[in-house]
Amino acid sequence: MQMQKLKIGFIILTIFVFPVISWAANLETLKADFLQGNYRRVMFEAQAQVGRFNIQGTDELDYLLGLSYLKEDKLEQAQECFRRILSNPMSKFKAYAAMASGDVYLIKGQFQDAEVIYNKLLEDNPNTSLKAGILYRLSQSGYRKGNKQQFNEYLLKLKRDFPLSLELRSTKGIPQGEPLSSVIGEFSIQVGFFVKSLNAVNFKHKLLAMGYPVYVEGSSEGYRVKVGRFKTQVEALETENKLSQEGFSTKLCP
Repeated sequence: MQMQKLKIGFIILTIFVFPVISWAANLETLKADFLQGNYRRVMFEAQAQVGRFNIQGTDELDYLLGLSYLKEDKLEQAQECFRRILSNPMSKFKAYAAMASGDVYLIKGQFQDAEVIYNKLLEDNPNTSLKAGILYRLSQSGYRKGNKQQFNEYLLKLKRDFPLSLELRSTKGIPQGEPLSSVIGEFSIQVGFFVKSLNAVNFKHKLLAMGYPVYVEGSSEGYRVKVGRFKTQVEALETENKLSQEGFSTKLCP
């Protein structure tokens, strides 16, 4: 009887525990290969592993595989890896996969699709650990579109909030747009949009109590709550940065 229990225990270890240990070891090896630039090796090994075990770590493997596809310009395969992660609502890699999915669109020149994803990440979590990377990507999207205002706007935010970031170092050598101090006109910051006038007015009073020069702008679509009528982009961005730090979802409007 004791021998039979030992055999059963060994079988359980063989089926469940040993593969997990092997999985973890393989995953660490693949991470090392990725950091060394061995993307094709990562793709070859990871493809053999994906789907073999329904255990924690599958999403991490998919993420690593997707990044390797991205590095090798295999965009559709990369996007499929990120979609698998995004389909798991409990995944710890969901935000990372979302940003990488945006990167696929950015590389393909689908700037609007990329920006929707980046802005949604900031809207869902204004203090996300990915913020520096998102600001960098939004600035680059503006640069690639030839939109100097967008490029400058997000580059300034990156400089202010993350002066020591790797993302900021990556902007060195990129031609700068028109200096922000010379971008003049009238700028405001949209902090809310409401279908009902009463909701917009209530939100306005909340911001007035905080000392912001706020007003409501109505249209056939609804009611936009805006802060300030600034003469330069720099002034507007300074206030937008403050609003963002206080948890408000913001949009700079020329």
